[in-house]
Amino acid sequence: MSHTAVEEHPTEELAALVRSLRERAGMTQEELAYSSGLSIRTISDLERGRTTTPQRRSIALLADALCIEGDSLEHFRQTARGRSVAQCPRCAATWHLAELTGQRRSA
Repeated sequence: MSHTAVEEHPTEELAALVRSLRERAGMTQEELAYSSGLSIRTISDLERGRTTTPQRRSIALLADALCIEGDSLEHFRQTARGRSVAQCPRCAATWHLAELTGQRRSA
């Protein structure tokens, strides 16, 4: 099975995921910060991969601000905790969020 660099580095996966979801929502970093109650610096650090282990509260606030629900929410949580979906057997059915961000599952 072939893995992309993003799948091998969960921090980079989280950074790309947050940035992609924010952009798809049509939000700036400032707007996401305001909607989530997090600081602009926190959003920036997440998107640049400088934050490697966000707090659970931050994960929940981002998910609410980005309207992430259901299986996509579990995928987002796992990614934020540093576990790629490929590493998480429980998350095998959550690939539709990866499809939204342009990432594809390898067979």
